[in-house]
Amino acid sequence: MEFWDRVAGVYDIAEAFNGNVYRRICDITRRLTPRGAKVLDCAAGTGELSFAAARKAESVVCTDISENMLKKARAKFVRIGNVTFETRNIFDMKDPDDTYDVVIAGNVLHLLEDPEKAVRELYRVLKPGGRLLLPTFMTKSKSNSVLLKLYRLIGYSAAADYQPSEYKKMLINCGCGKVRTKLINGYVPCCYAVIEKTERN
Repeated sequence: MEFWDRVAGVYDIAEAFNGNVYRRICDITRRLTPRGAKVLDCAAGTGELSFAAARKAESVVCTDISENMLKKARAKFVRIGNVTFETRNIFDMKDPDDTYDVVIAGNVLHLLEDPEKAVRELYRVLKPGGRLLLPTFMTKSKSNSVLLKLYRLIGYSAAADYQPSEYKKMLINCGCGKVRTKLINGYVPCCYAVIEKTERN
């Protein structure tokens, strides 16, 4: 967490290096958010995906474990009234089962030692018929990129470097339902995964 507190001030600048991919992620998130939805965004960073969802959602809870990231996110949402902010741990949401229409966890699962546990917790708070949106950068093929090298110099560490097939397999192993993925190519590619919760799950 100390790393993310340190880089919060320049996080958006770093993401701009991968801007085309990030714009596609935001576009897909906005499209997959139903109008009037109740949304939870976990490990939201500076809130780009919260902002994308908020354009159609009734309400968005923007959460992160880093106070500095949330401070940057709040600054972006001064004029947007349907977003609230909370410090939360992705492994313990504190919400009842079946609370949200959409749950987002963007670019965080590769950082976790137990991503399956996090996915199951996010799925728990998702309503039947809801969507779990899990876009994650595929760093395995780009492990020597300048951006990742700079991040590592100041303390960045990932628990896993995925390729799309490996990422999808991890999500399937969570046992939460059918996993759909779409690869977004770019400077650092992203695999955008979607899991829909059915009554049977």
